[in-house]
Amino acid sequence: MFDIADQVIAWLADQRPVWLARVVTAAGMGSGTPAEAAAYVDGEWRTGTLLSGAVDAQMRDALGSATADGRAVVVDLLVGDTEAHAAGLTCGGAARILLQPAADVPAEAWQLLAARAPVCLVTEMTGPTAGRTSWLDSSSSPGGPAERMAERPEVRRLFGRGTQEATVLDVDGSPVLIASLWPTPRLVVVGDGLIADALEAAARLMRWEPSVVTAAAAAAAAVEQLGPGDGVIVLSHDRSVDAPVLAAALGGRAGYVAALGSRRTQAARADWLTEHGVATSDIERVHGPAGLDIGARTPEEITVSIIAEMVAIREGATGRPLVAGDGPIHPDGLHAPPARYPTKTP
Repeated sequence: MFDIADQVIAWLADQRPVWLARVVTAAGMGSGTPAEAAAYVDGEWRTGTLLSGAVDAQMRDALGSATADGRAVVVDLLVGDTEAHAAGLTCGGAARILLQPAADVPAEAWQLLAARAPVCLVTEMTGPTAGRTSWLDSSSSPGGPAERMAERPEVRRLFGRGTQEATVLDVDGSPVLIASLWPTPRLVVVGDGLIADALEAAARLMRWEPSVVTAAAAAAAAVEQLGPGDGVIVLSHDRSVDAPVLAAALGGRAGYVAALGSRRTQAARADWLTEHGVATSDIERVHGPAGLDIGARTPEEITVSIIAEMVAIREGATGRPLVAGDGPIHPDGLHAPPARYPTKTP
């Protein structure tokens, strides 16, 4: 839902009749993103994707019925092999979709999604209050029905995993959709060459969203969109590129800011940043030379070093060998959230 939040907010501000469709369950088809969603206006304009577009035709019919009634509805859809293959899915299957007015989701939750902040949506599925949605975020106390849900250990575990997941729980005899929404980490690689190629491949293996850019203007624009769970690694040694990009990253919200190069190169970059008004405390956020000390020499080894450092920073971990420690490997629990998004314990 992160990718549709800005558009939904704009439509709602224009008082457009916006409908939100979310996958509740899906069987078969061999593909799909957990908790994926799409938004519709007037049954036609759309942002987001459901099941790679395999249910588009059926959703138009469902929208017609739902908009006439004006209330949330659960729709069961069957996808044949022909439709599935046309959408790039492995096979046909069945899906349950929750269709609700987008205004059923509180404005505060939409704003958090637009800011790429973790949100757990708690949505009632049946009865006269079907579609009513409460939310939990990772730092504030929940309210209303969400407060009751936050006390349930299965909800805390689901949200604390730090992954996008959706499940239906039985609460007092009624089904409730719990959608744990966490932004997919994004990694901006500034520069090209073998290390850039290896970083892009490794980021995809991690199921992150990598982008490789070389021009200073494009790189600065890319890093300005990053959030606390995202990162940027500067490979370029061209001062007209690397330093302005680092300045843009330090002025933004990126959680991991790193730069490749020798200590002399790092010092030269720091001098440029100081001369251009960047505070020393911000400059100290740059991880340069980038990566953990594992003796990396090849592009692939350097990539492992950098990716490991970003994971450690995101998780608030030391990066030291596990054998050097004692006690539990996960002292705060296996399902504790990443350190950049500390979930408040109810």
